[in-house]
Amino acid sequence: MGSITWQYAALGALAVVWLLLLNRRLGLRFRRRHGRERQSPVWASIVGWLLIAALVAAAAGGGLLWLLGWPTMPKQAAFSTTEMLDLLKIGLAVVAGFGGVVALAVNYRKQRVTEAAHAHALNQEERERTKLFTERFKDAAELLSGEQPGLRIAGVAAMAGLADDWEVQQQMCVDALIDQLRLREDDSQTTNKILRALRDRLGSHREAGPWSALNFDFTGIRFVDADFSERTFAGAVVFDGAEFTGDNTSFERTAFKDTKLSCHGTTFTHTTVNFQDTHFGYGAIEFVGCSFDHATFDMRGMHVFGRGVDFYRCDFTKSNFSGQDLTLSTVFRVELCTLIDSDIDVRRFLYHNLRAVRFTNNTVISSLEGP
Repeated sequence: MGSITWQYAALGALAVVWLLLLNRRLGLRFRRRHGRERQSPVWASIVGWLLIAALVAAAAGGGLLWLLGWPTMPKQAAFSTTEMLDLLKIGLAVVAGFGGVVALAVNYRKQRVTEAAHAHALNQEERERTKLFTERFKDAAELLSGEQPGLRIAGVAAMAGLADDWEVQQQMCVDALIDQLRLREDDSQTTNKILRALRDRLGSHREAGPWSALNFDFTGIRFVDADFSERTFAGAVVFDGAEFTGDNTSFERTAFKDTKLSCHGTTFTHTTVNFQDTHFGYGAIEFVGCSFDHATFDMRGMHVFGRGVDFYRCDFTKSNFSGQDLTLSTVFRVELCTLIDSDIDVRRFLYHNLRAVRFTNNTVISSLEGP
């Protein structure tokens, strides 16, 4: 008898698990058919919980009878009035218990519906926010493409403000501003406004700003007296094909943190390029195929920690390079470069760290003071 009881108990447990899984599967199937926010019918949950309650009650009752040795029930005539009232109370308690199960199932469903409604409200709010940001982006882009300079300046402010608010699409907004630098080279008011917006959000050389972690692709842009001094860049910085001119091009005390400075095919003409006391933290500095024409390149006091400083296939024409007091934990390479009446002065630096500097297969023509 005991083994049969345990078999019944095991079958009851399996039935409970099966009903739970069936209820969950019905709910998932209903949600897939009618949408994620919709729940399975409430009757399915109530029936499922009632069956579970019945099985639990049956298992509990069977276990109690087993412990009592499966006593025989007396005939109806043997029950007294008090016993009949007790049995009636037990029956009512059982009915109340099943009613409690129904109430529990209903409350559980209400909670699930409330949670689903809350999630739906949040999703709806996010969609509304995205729609609002999209409309703001469209309006700012229209202002940026306006014919009048005043409209374009207003567009710069609108796009920069949107970038501050729309964090998930901040890069897109900044890219739109940088695109205007390419399109509005002759509009100094607009370009200056954009560059000021960039500077204001790139922090200082001690602390990153809200835009510091973004990537800045300045490919093909012409800069006159560019000033990126005392800012922080933590994303990729690309000046490929760009042109720097004017009296001063400044990156003085700028911090490049774990990022790459790429200057491929960049030209520096009649300008002083100031990299004094600039800090490069564990990134790469690449000057590849660059042209230095009547330029002064000042890297005195610069600190470089990372993959190296490379000047590869660059042309120096009547230009001067100063790297005194340069601090390196990596390699400084000048390879396959052409120096025409130019001076690369790293003598003081060589005194400190001779092995870190490599000059390979360079062409020196009428150099004032060759390396």
